[in-house]
Amino acid sequence: MLSQVLRFTFPAGSTISSAAFLKLRQQIAAAGAASQYYGYTTPTRVLSLPRKRHEACWVIHWPNERQDRSAVAEGLISTGITDATSLEFEFTEAQLEHLTKALDAPICEFACIRLRDDAPLEDEALQKSMHKTYSDTYQIPGFTGGYWTYALNSNETAGVSCSSPGPETIPKSHRRLGVYYLGWDSIELHEDGTQTAAFSEEIDKLQPYFGPGSGAFYTILRQHK
Repeated sequence: MLSQVLRFTFPAGSTISSAAFLKLRQQIAAAGAASQYYGYTTPTRVLSLPRKRHEACWVIHWPNERQDRSAVAEGLISTGITDATSLEFEFTEAQLEHLTKALDAPICEFACIRLRDDAPLEDEALQKSMHKTYSDTYQIPGFTGGYWTYALNSNETAGVSCSSPGPETIPKSHRRLGVYYLGWDSIELHEDGTQTAAFSEEIDKLQPYFGPGSGAFYTILRQHK
């Protein structure tokens, strides 16, 4: 299953509740999308990546990475959205259950660890810490579930412009952007969690490998029905 995470702003006079965006989501569902979530990103006091005012996030799940996704870029342009960027991730069907717990949560955090260009990707201890910083989150009160993987199409948190030519897939051995879909009952519980030993244990080990773009953005999502 391929998960596509888009961020963008609507043209002046339009919002996430517009008829045009509803029509676009309906078109994407007809094009084969398995599920969709959408909402605005929200500012927080800790670990936030830069965000645009009134920035929206749209998560689209496709049955597989070979699915034709050209309707997304075409539809965004037709609704006047010109600044959309995309990150793409591959998950198994078994992992989808965990992802859904993050996307359905009151707050869905997309935590990004952009490993430095000189980080030893083949190092087993590094990769173990990349996963354990996710699994340790289950010890933090207010965490509802989630999962993580490396981005397929970019090593930069900003993602790839949707107006770019067809997406390129980064070889697995060169992927450096780990993104964690994390669900929280509230922003404050997440903020409290960043002060716990469960949060800091692996983050402290990974910190020397953090490159520019490491941080997080936060969303309040609803599912397209």
